[in-house]
Amino acid sequence: MDRVELAILMDCYGGLLTQRQRSLLEQSIDEDFSLSEIAEREGISRQGVRDAIMKAERQLYAADRAIGLKEKLRKLNEALDETETKVDALECGESEKRELYDCICRLRQISEE
Repeated sequence: MDRVELAILMDCYGGLLTQRQRSLLEQSIDEDFSLSEIAEREGISRQGVRDAIMKAERQLYAADRAIGLKEKLRKLNEALDETETKVDALECGESEKRELYDCICRLRQISEE
């Protein structure tokens, strides 16, 4: 499965996983450890790590199918990009543009929380 997509899903729905599931996924995705390395660190079998990670991934994808937050965030960022392009094209003063850019920036920050 795509690491970037899983990282996004972790950001959106990681709180729905157990601490252990989050830890195993973070080691796999963020730290790029192999199943063997994680197994050694955690004191469990490689198969146990794989099963736990696969279960966590299924839970993340199921949550996204049910809630759809990832797609909503993608659409929001797309709309913000379009808005920023339109602000660039506006014929108004720099202070007005700066105010609009600040609003866009605040919206991006909110979407990343």
